[in-house]
Formats: sequence, structure tokens, C-alpha cells
Amino acid sequence: MKTQLNRELVESLSNSNNQEFINKVGDFVNVLLTNAIAEVAQRSAFVSLDKCVLIPVNEIYLGAVSQLSEYDYFLGIDNVQIELNSKTRKNFWKNVWREFRASWRIGRKKYKRQKKQKKEQLEQMRSLDTIEKYKLSDFRSDVAQWASMYLSESSIITEYPRYISFVGKDDFGTNVKVNVFVCIYDHTKNQFKLYNEMKNRYTIVDFGNRFENLDYKVRECGDMFVNMLKIFNALFVKAYNRIPNQILVESLLFNCPNRLFDKSDVFMSFVNVANYIRLANPRSIISICDPSKTIFQEKLITGTNSQVDFTKIINMLDRFNY
Repeated sequence: MKTQLNRELVESLSNSNNQEFINKVGDFVNVLLTNAIAEVAQRSAFVSLDKCVLIPVNEIYLGAVSQLSEYDYFLGIDNVQIELNSKTRKNFWKNVWREFRASWRIGRKKYKRQKKQKKEQLEQMRSLDTIEKYKLSDFRSDVAQWASMYLSESSIITEYPRYISFVGKDDFGTNVKVNVFVCIYDHTKNQFKLYNEMKNRYTIVDFGNRFENLDYKVRECGDMFVNMLKIFNALFVKAYNRIPNQILVESLLFNCPNRLFDKSDVFMSFVNVANYIRLANPRSIISICDPSKTIFQEKLITGTNSQVDFTKIINMLDRFNY
């Protein structure tokens, strides 16, 4: 049985966000990280403010947040030395030889404890004399440390292998979680590189023309485009209790002709857009990041297996009468 989606509910979903509060959080995060990076720059020859880029990367870019939204940012540093230092060199044949020697020594007489202790002491002295290379993990830790100096005692900072998490009612607001993904930024290609320490490799994140296309759509369709994002996110959260892949949702709405966005009527805009998406050929919907790719060829969608969200969105729209 289908659920009636009336005008009042659609209009209330489009007005459910406090844009002033969202902007306030964004401004606070910008000031906080600017101060933290400035502190790090005074103590490191490899860090400078003009080489760092901070950008919101999820639904907070346009303020289309929902009940489960978190504030996700990419903090990219443009430094080749840090990029190279962060990746550990691994010699395959050297590791094979080391394992072979270890297995060959099984059963042989162990070294005397005294000799082993002297060897360990010598290695410790050598490690103290060695200057470690400045890595992306060091930059992340430094930013987290100095950011804590500008926050109240009630705020909690958690450092993860790829990002820093900030939570604090006094500084950020109620039910607000800020995630700052610290990564390498390549200004020549306008790409971000997230380092995976376990796999010892970088994952390239290329947003392409995404932000330019979002800004274009807002210029052409006004706030109605943002309202549609809010409504789709809110309905998806209600149906599946999680946030949909934003690249996918943005791509679906970006492909809708501008004439479908009635600037004076939220409900009619939703009906027009929903019907267009339901009837469109999925293979003809292009990615908002790269017009040469469809949504099923876009790595930022398929990389997280989020192409299944398309079917979920269609099923969600089919549940309603409007």
C-alpha cells in the first residue's frame, strides 16, 4: 500500500534545516583548523597555510543536511615530500630472504641473553640518533593536538588512521560530529589522495567538476535545487536509516532539466523531479563529477557499492502517492 506524500509534508521537509546554524558550524571549523595549521606551520618546515586546502565534501557543501548527517571535510596538504615519506617502502625479496633465514635458524642455539640485551641497547641508541621523516600521520596528529588548544574541555577529539573526529556541544552544537579527513592534495590535477596505512597505498579521490556543476545548478534553479536535495536525503533516511551516496543523489538531480524546478512551488518541483527520475533510463544518467561517465561508471559511487542506492531511491519514490 502506497503512502500519501502531501504538499504540507514536502514543504516541511524543505524547511526543516537551520541554514544559519550550518553556516556557523562551518565557520567555526574553518577558523579552528586555520589556527591549528598556523601553529603547526610555525614548527614544521613542510607545512604552510597556503599549501593546505579545506573543503566540505558531503551534503553540508550546500546545506542539505538530514537527521543523520555528519560534517565531513577534506583537509589536503600539497607537499610531495610528505606524500613520499608517508608511503612505506617494502622490498619483497628482502622480506622473503628474512623469513627464509628465520625459518632456517629454527632449532639452532639461541643467542646469549647478555649479547641480545647489548644488541637491543645499541638499536635503541641508533633510533634516538635517527631523525624520523615527517609523514601525513605526523601532520594529522599535529593538527589534532593544536586544535585541542582552541576547544573547550567538554569537546572530544578522536584521531583515526585517516581522519580526525570532533564532538562537543559547547563548541560545535548538539548532535554535531565533524570528521576531517587528512590527505594529500595535488593542485596540478585537483585531486585528493587518502592514504591507507594497512594497504600502504593511496586512494585517489577526484571530484572533477562536481562543485562547479553544483554551483551552476544553484545559479540556474535557485534554492529549489537545494530543497530537492534536502527532501531526497530526508526521505531516504526515513526509509533506510542512513544517508544516501551524495554523488549519486546530486547526479540524479543534476540530470533533471532546469525547467522542472519550479522556483515558486516546492511540491510541484518534487513531483516533476521524482517522475523524471523514475522514468529516466538509468544508463543515460551522467555523473555530476564527469559527464563522460554514467552513474554506474563513477568510482565515487561504485567504489563504495553505492550504485545499489539508485534502486533504493526508485523503490522509495514508488512507495508514495503524490
